Amino acid sequence: MTGIVLLCAIGQAVSAQQIDQVLGPSPLGPSGPWLGTRTELDPERSQLASRYAPGVFEDRDTLTVVVYDCITNAFNYPGATLARCSHIAEDIAFTNGPFGPEFTGARVITGLNYAWGLQGGPAKWDVRFSFYRAADFNFAGFSGLGTGMLNTAALPLYTLTITGFDTNIFPGFVTRSGFFALPTSFTLPFGDTGVIVDAAFLEPGTSPTAPVTGSNLLQINKTDTRVVWFFGTNTGLQLGALTGPKTFAELAPIGNAASPGSTHPQYARDVDFSGTFGGQSLVYPINSPEERRYQNSTNLTLGFAFGLTGETDAPAVVPAVDLDSQNGFLADSITQVNNSLTSLQPYRVYKFVTRFPADYANITYLDIDTEGSSRPITFALYKPNSSVYQVAESRGSGPDLPPSSGNLNAFQMSFGVGRRTGPGNAAQYGGQEGDLPPGEYYLVVAPAGSTFGDAWTFNTAAVNGTTPFSLNIYSNTQKTTPAPAAAPPDLNPGADLGVLRGVSIASTTFNVRPRTVGWVRFTLANAIPTTNQISLKTGATLPAVNFLDITQPGSSLMGEWNFALYNSTGVLANASSISLAGASFNGNNGCADGPCGAQTTFAQLSYGTAASRGTPTPDVGLVAGKPLSNQNGPSLAADQYYLAVSLGQASFAPTRWGARSTRLSSLNARVTINSNTRGPAANCPADINGDQGVDDLDFALFAKFYNNLIDLSGDLNGDELTDDSDFIVFAQAYDALVCP
Repeated sequence: MTGIVLLCAIGQAVSAQQIDQVLGPSPLGPSGPWLGTRTELDPERSQLASRYAPGVFEDRDTLTVVVYDCITNAFNYPGATLARCSHIAEDIAFTNGPFGPEFTGARVITGLNYAWGLQGGPAKWDVRFSFYRAADFNFAGFSGLGTGMLNTAALPLYTLTITGFDTNIFPGFVTRSGFFALPTSFTLPFGDTGVIVDAAFLEPGTSPTAPVTGSNLLQINKTDTRVVWFFGTNTGLQLGALTGPKTFAELAPIGNAASPGSTHPQYARDVDFSGTFGGQSLVYPINSPEERRYQNSTNLTLGFAFGLTGETDAPAVVPAVDLDSQNGFLADSITQVNNSLTSLQPYRVYKFVTRFPADYANITYLDIDTEGSSRPITFALYKPNSSVYQVAESRGSGPDLPPSSGNLNAFQMSFGVGRRTGPGNAAQYGGQEGDLPPGEYYLVVAPAGSTFGDAWTFNTAAVNGTTPFSLNIYSNTQKTTPAPAAAPPDLNPGADLGVLRGVSIASTTFNVRPRTVGWVRFTLANAIPTTNQISLKTGATLPAVNFLDITQPGSSLMGEWNFALYNSTGVLANASSISLAGASFNGNNGCADGPCGAQTTFAQLSYGTAASRGTPTPDVGLVAGKPLSNQNGPSLAADQYYLAVSLGQASFAPTRWGARSTRLSSLNARVTINSNTRGPAANCPADINGDQGVDDLDFALFAKFYNNLIDLSGDLNGDELTDDSDFIVFAQAYDALVCP
C-alpha cells in the first residue's frame, strides 16, 4: 500500500448528523456504575459496519482493521469522567495491534470512535480532533521542563472538526459515536508507531483551520456546563490506591495495555483553558491543578475512550485445524474438541465452514461454548481475511453469572434461532450474537483475559503449565436436522408474577444485563374480553374482564425500553403486541409509546375494550406516557405469557420466544401489570380463572404450569413448585367442581 504523508493542517469538517446518516442515530443508553453518568453502549455503532453486513466479506487483499481500541469494551468496568475540561491530549501507541512496531507497510488511518459526557447545563459545541507526530510532543515540556508539551513549530498531520451538536438534553449523559470513516484518510510518516491525539470542545462555528486557543475553547464549560471527555479501558489492569505525584517510570509498568494499541496512564489536560498544555516532570492524580496527570482508581486503569481504524494488506490465513465433516461443512451435530494450552502454545486455531445461514428464516443455529474446561477459556470468531467477527462472552457456567467482568465463567457464543437451555447455570442459547452468514470461519481459543484484534492479533493471557480445555460446537447449519423445540425463557429473579387476580401487581426490580433480554411471566386466566361468564357456584353473571395494561414505573431512568409479549408456546401474542419505545428506536420516532423526558422512553402495552385508563403516572423527570387505550389490540387469549423487556434497538422474532438485544447497556427494570381479570381465591387455589369452580378451563392452564415445574401460577400448596403434590390438590378440587 502507498500513501501521501500529510505534513500540513487539514481542515476537515463533518457534522454529527452526517455521521448519523451513515451509522444510524446514536441513542443515549442507561448507566452502569459510572458515578451516576449515562452511557451509550450500542455495538451497532461501536463496530465496523462491515461486520454487520449479512453474507458480505471484505476483499482478502485489503482490510479495514481496528488499530487502537480503548472503547469497544471500556464500559465493562467502573470509571469516571473528568472535572470541567474542554481540552485534553493522549499518547496512543499501536503496540499489540495490526499497526504495531513489527508492521512494515504504510500506516493509513481511515476512521475513529470517541466518547464524551455532559454535566450541568445544556450547551452547544464543535468537536476538534488534531493528530500530531509523537516526536512533536513531550509531557515534560517539548522545549524543556515546564514549557508547552507540543512543539510550537509542529503542524498537525490531520484535523477533523465535528459540528452540529445541539445538546439541549438531560444533563448527566455520556455518549459514544461508534466507529465512522474519516472524510479522507491520512498516512503517518513512515516508521511512526504511534500518534498524539489532541481533542477539544470548541465554541460552535470555530474555523476548522483555526488553532485551539483560550478564546475558542468552549466558554460555558468554565462556569456552568461540564462537558467532559470520557475515560475508560478494556483491560483489567489496576492502578491500585496510588496517591500523590508519580514519575513516568513509576506509572509505566502499570500502563493501559488496551488491545489493539496501548496508552500510558498519563494524559494532558488543559486546566486553565489556555489552549496549551504546560509540561511537568511529575504525574499527578486527577484532583490536582497540574496539567500532566493520571486518573487514580482502585478498580482499573483509565485512558482516553477512543478508537482508530486503519487500512492494511490482509495477512495470510493462519494455520488451523479443520473441524468440517466429510462433505466440507460443519456437521449437524455436536463437534467437540478436547485439547490443551501451554506457555509455548497459549492459543489454538480451528476452522469450519457453514453451508446455510444461522437465522430464523432457516430455523438454524450455531452455539459455541467452552464448558468443561479446566479454567475459564475464551475464544473469538474470525473471518478468513483476519478480521474479528465476534468475541465470546463469559456467560456460561460459573460463579458469576453472565456476563462476568471477572472472567469467572465458561464462555459462549450463540447465533440464529432461540432458545436452547444452557448447561449447568449458564445462560440460555438465544441467538444473542444475531445471525451468522454462511461461509468460512476461524475460531481462536485462548485463556480468559486474552484479547483479540484484527489481522490475527492475539494478546493471550498467561498459561501456567498445561491447561486442558473443551470446545463445544452445536449446529444444524447444513439443515439435515431440525432445531430442537424452543425452551421457555429463563426468568429474572422476582419476575414470576403468577396468576393475575384483578389488582395491580409489580415485579421486583431486576437487572437487564448487557446483550440480554429480561423476562417476566404471568398468567391471564380469562380472555380479554370475557363477558357473560357465569359463576359455577351461584349461577350469577360475573363482571366483564376487558383490559390489561403493562407499564414500568420504577425502572431506571434514561433508558430506551421495548416490550414484546409472547404466549406460552413462544409466539408473539398478537400482531400488535410489540411496544416500540420511540425516540427513533426500531423505526419509531417521537416517543410515540411512552415517556421521553430527558431522552427516556418507557415502554407500554395496552389491550382490551374498556374505556381509557388514563396515562401512567410519570417518574420524576419524565413526561407521562400515552393513554392506556387498548392500542395493542382489543383481545388477548387466556394463557400464560412471557414479557420480553429489552433495551434500545431490539429484535423480536415472531416465534420461539425470539427476543434479543444487541445493546451492551445494563440497567434495572420494574414491570407493573394491571387488569380487571379474575384469579383464584384463597379458599380455592385450583380455581385459576376465578369463576368459583374448577373445570376444564382451569385444567388446561394447570397443565401448562405442571410441565414447567418451577412455576408460581400452579403452586397450590405454597412450596414455589408445581409438582405432584399440587396435582393432588388440583385433582381433588376438579372432582368437587364447585369451590367451597
